[in-house]
Amino acid sequence: MLRSTTTVHGIHVFSNDTNIQKQLTAIIEAPKFLKYISNLDKNLLDITELRIDAVKWFCNPIQPDPAKLGFLYMELSATDKRNRKLVPGCIFLRGDAVAVYIRLDVEGTKYVLLTRQLRAPIGGLLDEIPGGMMDEHNCFVSVALKEIQEETGLVAPSSDCLVELGPPIIPSGGGCDEEIQMYFWETSVTAERFNQMKNKIFGSVEENESIQLVFIPADEYENHLMTNMRDATSICAHLRASKMGLLNSITK
Repeated sequence: MLRSTTTVHGIHVFSNDTNIQKQLTAIIEAPKFLKYISNLDKNLLDITELRIDAVKWFCNPIQPDPAKLGFLYMELSATDKRNRKLVPGCIFLRGDAVAVYIRLDVEGTKYVLLTRQLRAPIGGLLDEIPGGMMDEHNCFVSVALKEIQEETGLVAPSSDCLVELGPPIIPSGGGCDEEIQMYFWETSVTAERFNQMKNKIFGSVEENESIQLVFIPADEYENHLMTNMRDATSICAHLRASKMGLLNSITK
């Protein structure tokens, strides 16, 4: 079978799909693809080739924009230099994301704000802290501010109010490249605004989001995490915020 092949940082990249072959130039110029390639540890990996089997664009695939690359499904052919064993190579390339752990002070009572929405990969509703994928500008803080407003209706006054919760986490390193930068933000709202938020649906219209907000009393949240929460990012954010002393003031 004729295949289109190119080389990126010494790695042969190709696809057996004729449609993807036409998009290969845009794919290898995409920032999230280049970041993945640059992160490959060649001191550990003896890489033969990288095959791209599927692609999802956030634009017209007939005129692909590297900055609008959505997802890739790939197969890396490589061995571990330490033992010469094949490395499992199935990769879902998603790129980076952000998440924000938000606490609200409602006239003296504190709540943790969660979003509830349908998630197709798990086939149902999921409660999680607000967040989203990186955009083409590749700025974690600006994306965090945008996601806060889209998913909760709240407007953070500036990037200075966001506290970075350590380095990005890798929630599914066995199959996905995604790294999530987490932030913490505590703000206050009136009881009237709080009630309005309870009864409104949020989310980006362009992304067909339908998000309901869930409010957990801050002094009950840790138990809620242990008994009800399944979202790994929410759990990690709480652990880091707690260790950093950001949760010391809990008003009942």
